[in-house]
Amino acid sequence: MIEALTQFLIWTVVPVFLMFMAERASLRFLIRAPWGKAWVRSQPWMHPNFISRCRYPMGLVSVAVYHAGAWLEPGPWFWHHAGTYIFAFWIITDITDGTIARHFDLHTESGESIDPLSDKLLLFPPLFYFGWLDLIPMWIIWVFLVFDLMGQFSRYFIRNKAANLFGKAKTFLTVITIVILTWQVSYLDAGYRFGVPVSSLTLYGATALAFCSMFFKLVPNYWYANVLSILNFLCGIAGIVLILGYNKPGLGLTAVFFGQFLDLFDGRAADKWGSTPRGELLDDLADGTSFGGTVAILIWYKFQASSLGLPLALLHFTCTVYRLWRFLKDKKNAGVTTGVSVFSGLPSPAAALLAGTASLLSAPEEARMGLILVSSILMISKLPYIHFGRVILPAIPKLIKAIVLTLMVLALLIGFQTRNDQVLYWSVLLCATAYMGLGLRFKTKTASP
Repeated sequence: MIEALTQFLIWTVVPVFLMFMAERASLRFLIRAPWGKAWVRSQPWMHPNFISRCRYPMGLVSVAVYHAGAWLEPGPWFWHHAGTYIFAFWIITDITDGTIARHFDLHTESGESIDPLSDKLLLFPPLFYFGWLDLIPMWIIWVFLVFDLMGQFSRYFIRNKAANLFGKAKTFLTVITIVILTWQVSYLDAGYRFGVPVSSLTLYGATALAFCSMFFKLVPNYWYANVLSILNFLCGIAGIVLILGYNKPGLGLTAVFFGQFLDLFDGRAADKWGSTPRGELLDDLADGTSFGGTVAILIWYKFQASSLGLPLALLHFTCTVYRLWRFLKDKKNAGVTTGVSVFSGLPSPAAALLAGTASLLSAPEEARMGLILVSSILMISKLPYIHFGRVILPAIPKLIKAIVLTLMVLALLIGFQTRNDQVLYWSVLLCATAYMGLGLRFKTKTASP
């Protein structure tokens, strides 16, 4: 597998990365050039809608070229890469047309329908092709397509449209699914199957996001934040059931991780579209359940043989609840009605990741308990921590985000394939520990609630 991964990086990742960098450099040059805007607007082939329409047949073209090695010379290796490069080029244009629309004032209302339709026509032919090869379940592709089409056509009869967060995440997961399948077919032995069907799991995730994207178009804007909070709460409940009912502590922490992804955006949704009068309480109930209750049960479950297991679990839960209560109280006293950029104390999602992964690590018990204790103390401290979702994440370049997320998926793939879940836990712990140190805002006198 390591050799196949190395070949994949050399012959696929590096060329596609260079292609993307060339596209970014070209657009950056045109944006900065004094004559750039006028020139781009004068060229019909540079219009975002034209670029999007050019993508319509490219999903079928890339699949046809990819499969051409079955009957044409010089063989599968050449045609697999040719098809991959064609697909990658047109996936990059999905970023290109958006950049042109924003920077050159070429946004149109029709483009809001043309662009997502072109994405579907580009992404679904490869999915159906790999389903035909029996690498992913064909039924989930059809379910995915139904949800996606319902979301596509809902814009014609629903005036208020949901945020495009779920749509972007869905597209990214779909591309990751195709990337994993391409690696499997092009670089691994024929008939090779992973121990855990990671590509199927990412496709399930994309299908769930397609459903959320469709569902949010049916919900009033001011309920977006509440729906995210409810989903976060359900993730916490699911985690508790997985730990206590099925003895799956790793999957329980995974449910908490999904809840954290949702928690990243509920506050921003409330700022943009408003919320219900009790929206903040609902958010804290969800956070307390997922990041406090579920993780506390996980701590007790893993340390129940020790006399310190229950006190440590209660400490984490108590500190989480106090941290959430103090946040609301400080906001109310300060008269703050929107979200904040800096927290007072380590945010509960980060503490949940630290304590949860520490519970699951194969490491000395004293060190794991010490990490849980430190995360609890940091939660109730007054140290100023920068908001990850509001400040850090938007400041990270899109390319870096894509690379980091791809590496995380590869870490999942390697961890599942080698049946070594410790690789996953240490990777998550590394990220959480990095935020614990680098997320501190040193140059500040006071922190927001």
